[in-house]
Amino acid sequence: MLLKKIKKIIPMTWKVYINHYLKYKNDTTYVYDKEIPKIIVGIAADYGNLGDVAITFAQVQMLKSLFPKHKIVIFPFKHTSKMLKVLKKSCTSRDIITLIGGGNMGNRYEGIEEARRTIVHFFPDNKIVSFPQTIDFSNDNFGKKSLSKTIKVYSKHKNLSIFARESQSYNLMKKYFGCNKIGLVPDIVLSLNKEKPNLIREGIVISFRSDNETIFSNNQREHLINELKRIYAPIKYYDTCIDNFNPQNSYLELTKIWGIYKGSKLVITDRLHGMIFCAITKTPCIVFPNDNHKIVGSYNDWLKNLEYIELIEKFELNKVVELIDYLLTLNIDNCISLNLKEKFKPLINELIQE
Repeated sequence: MLLKKIKKIIPMTWKVYINHYLKYKNDTTYVYDKEIPKIIVGIAADYGNLGDVAITFAQVQMLKSLFPKHKIVIFPFKHTSKMLKVLKKSCTSRDIITLIGGGNMGNRYEGIEEARRTIVHFFPDNKIVSFPQTIDFSNDNFGKKSLSKTIKVYSKHKNLSIFARESQSYNLMKKYFGCNKIGLVPDIVLSLNKEKPNLIREGIVISFRSDNETIFSNNQREHLINELKRIYAPIKYYDTCIDNFNPQNSYLELTKIWGIYKGSKLVITDRLHGMIFCAITKTPCIVFPNDNHKIVGSYNDWLKNLEYIELIEKFELNKVVELIDYLLTLNIDNCISLNLKEKFKPLINELIQE
């Protein structure tokens, strides 16, 4: 009876930590020398969302370029349990912890947000930098409780910097996380350039989502795809989320989808990283919104001046066909390439400052 009462008053983050410590206390898989300066990449993508995989890759590339003498330590999301114990054993207060960018700051992906809260809670003395995120907490009780927990944990950390990847998230972060440093930079994948090598382009690639972020009904999606097949050929389907993903083949899968995009005349998508992959490979693209602000916000903040990427906020088949015809005749070689190097300075400055 007493044990049950004690369990009720123990904070959830402590329960998580105790459980993870007991489970992995004898595991030394990822233990590192404390004397080696380290940059931690926490909650790295080890699942088949190639947008998140590309975020992890781009984040690591930036950190390698900024910290050539540091050891970059990557902890996959599914190994977060091990990471708590390992970081405690391996880190000093001089080491920097970075948290993965993306669209998982919110209760839609509560497991990832809980992992982020736990890391922030248990490392109050380390500099922590959360790479550019979209914030998306729902307005129901679940979302409000999750947001409340996040605010409570984040506000207690004295050296936590949080970056948004579009303006709406930036404004929400300033509203909720006033005790922390808040910045605005593009999605980290937009720091890459994958235009080369040039490939012969043919056909149209469709990358549509079918999860709860889509704004399309099944009938709308099928109608659009059938019309595209009727009017244009060939049509290929390749999503940015794949099954049977092997984390050891991460870069292979990224080069594969970048090659597929670069080998197409046009990509039609409602995936944020469908649009972003087109931006970094200089591939003509028509993009539709999803059910939150990340696509529209990212397009308007960073990509609207790219001639080869077009956003359609309201689905109209005639408008889609009109834009397809325009983009298929566009001379992509004459279009200005993406260059957002200067836009990442706030993030870079935060990482390198003592």
